[in-house]
Amino acid sequence: MDRAVQQQYVFGAILLLANKLQVWGDDLLDNLTVKQWFLLMFISQMNTTEPTVHQIAEYTGTSRQNTKKMLEHLHEQGFVAINPSSADGRALSVKLTLKTGAYFRQNAGIALTAVSELFTGLPDADLRGAANTADHLLAVLGNPPLNLSSLESSQGG
Repeated sequence: MDRAVQQQYVFGAILLLANKLQVWGDDLLDNLTVKQWFLLMFISQMNTTEPTVHQIAEYTGTSRQNTKKMLEHLHEQGFVAINPSSADGRALSVKLTLKTGAYFRQNAGIALTAVSELFTGLPDADLRGAANTADHLLAVLGNPPLNLSSLESSQGG
């Protein structure tokens, strides 16, 4: 298979996987979609305790409008507090609530087990290659680097 065909295959496979992973993830946890859970996880990994909606959107590589809509829904459910920013009255700051911390603790095992099962049988070298490929694609698309070391330390890795 030539390089162009492989690139097209990988691109299509990523899109297909994104859809399948969303459906799979939505069935894992109660009360949150996988995208909502992912957004909360990203906020928890940010280097500020009360990021703005704009900062969160930039960090996650999504639009401000989509981020705000998801945050408003999470606010209605009690997972985040949204208030005017003390630094800029035009901006909205976001803070994770105690409910979010409790939710993470209660569901950590479910998420870790399910994700581990996804990668069962995949050799470590292949997993590292997939991680490197994801890092490369994210960088090309302009996403800030993911903070893998903080994820590893928060999960005991």
